[in-house]
Amino acid sequence: MAAGDPIVAYDDLELFLCSWYRSRILTRPEPVCTGVQVDRVEFEPLPEKLIVIRDDGGPETSVLTGERSVGVSVLAGTRENPYPAKELARIAYALRSQIPSTDPGNPVSAVLDSTAPVMVPEAQERARVYFTLTLAVAGRPL
Repeated sequence: MAAGDPIVAYDDLELFLCSWYRSRILTRPEPVCTGVQVDRVEFEPLPEKLIVIRDDGGPETSVLTGERSVGVSVLAGTRENPYPAKELARIAYALRSQIPSTDPGNPVSAVLDSTAPVMVPEAQERARVYFTLTLAVAGRPL
């Protein structure tokens, strides 16, 4: 690239995915989707149902594109009754196929890989289910 050519930056993927999941989960008809909070961090007091989105970064695949590994934690129910966490994670995982789009504000062009939801041992009272996504993302010229 020559001097004066535009430089490329990537959107805040956590911010985008938190907003995207909020809008999709809260409009679902399943009772487990009612009252879900979506954020990039866990906070106190821990809500009854929380989805945490974490961008773990990834390689650049070109000047304009990259891959990002995203971890998704779903906290709900209890360690003794993990069903709400498992059900909410199942729905959030199923929604992954709808993330890529050509909408101007959407940086995700494809879901390249994913790992199915798994229970994770937890010290606090809520049950935790975790899954990962590998996303192809496009940058924007500045």
